[in-house]
This record gives sequence, structure tokens and C-alpha cells, in this order.
Amino acid sequence: MVSRFDVVVTTRLHGLVLALRTGTPVIAVDPVAGGAKVSAQARAVGRPALMETGSLAEELLDHWWQWTLSEPGRTAAARHSLR
Repeated sequence: MVSRFDVVVTTRLHGLVLALRTGTPVIAVDPVAGGAKVSAQARAVGRPALMETGSLAEELLDHWWQWTLSEPGRTAAARHSLR
């Protein structure tokens, strides 16, 4: 089901991992101030679309939304796909 989504926005590690493994563009939002496991995993695989709950702003979310739907964003997501 996740592979049929255009974009996944998640605050959970499992949502991030499922999106990565299906090659679905993902915006990771770490709910822990200062970052925790969601940030660590996103950084480990080089996902730039990472935000913390303290930095949520409409402009930043819009920026990452547009990037994840762009050709570079889709190409970056496809690198982790198991398809």
C-alpha cells in the first residue's frame, strides 16, 4: 500500500523505513526535540527531507513536499527501494 502513495509524511521510524524500502518519497518529522531515532535513521541513509517538530513551518514543509515530488527527490527515494 505504501508504494502507491505519492509522498509519506511520518513521525514514526516504521513509517520512514517502509517508505524507504518501497522507494516512496518521504518527509521524516522527528517528534523528539533535538532528534532521536527518526533523525538518526534519516541521516544514516542520506534523506535530506528531515524536520523536527520544533522546526515545523508551512514554508519548510512546502519546500520538502515540492522536493520529494521532483525528479531529484523521486530518484533519491528510489535508491533505497527493494522493488
